[in-house]
Amino acid sequence: MNRIKISPLATAQLDDVQTGQDSAVFSSVNSSAARPTTLSGKATEGEFSLFVPMHYEKNYAYPLVVWLHSDESDCGELQRLMPQISIRNYVAIAPQSGFSASAPISWPNCTESVDAAYAGVMAAIDEAMMRFNIQSKRIFIAGNGTGGTMAMRLAFERPDVFGGVISIDGAMDTQHLPLRDWERCRELPVLLSGFRQSDKYSQDDLCHHLRLLHVAGFETTVRQYPGPSNMSAKVLGDMDRWIMESISSSIR
Repeated sequence: MNRIKISPLATAQLDDVQTGQDSAVFSSVNSSAARPTTLSGKATEGEFSLFVPMHYEKNYAYPLVVWLHSDESDCGELQRLMPQISIRNYVAIAPQSGFSASAPISWPNCTESVDAAYAGVMAAIDEAMMRFNIQSKRIFIAGNGTGGTMAMRLAFERPDVFGGVISIDGAMDTQHLPLRDWERCRELPVLLSGFRQSDKYSQDDLCHHLRLLHVAGFETTVRQYPGPSNMSAKVLGDMDRWIMESISSSIR
């Protein structure tokens, strides 16, 4: 039987929880919850971690953050990061990479991995939309390291699905013609975040990718932070502000 894990932070009551051999179903969350709720379970295409905002209001259509976890981590990373991003603004879900969490690269940049990642992301989106009120035009995909690289590759291939893409310390893939359909995907807002002393994503590569996106006409925001890679409250807070500004600009 699959287990539903609830974070120690969670105080919300889960009603009519059903578990089966192949899936965990979460039917509702008490909207009066004083703190955010974090859950994990299995979707059609694999495991996932789900974050429900504090005081979830079922009549409000929430933005959805799809998070691709960093290397040598797993989808449970979402539960540690979302409280630093926002406990109120979003529903969030993180699919588990099909590759071992102990592998050096969680999201390899190969056809097999991309296909698996796409299936996992779409299944995660379906899972979130089935259980919660999600604004379908405000789905943001984000990731760290190779998770960020994969987030950009999927977003550029399916710009109709996502309202924006965020890569933190993850280089843009330039080997598989990511901008081949630039006329269709250049309206997609992009946030690139890097670190001056990163051993994964150099400052030169960050500048090169910014130039490529600029020439292609993308709306691109760049954030560079001092020191080595660090998922600090500053980095995650900037991510929250960028998403909210992207939503505000789309409304205007």
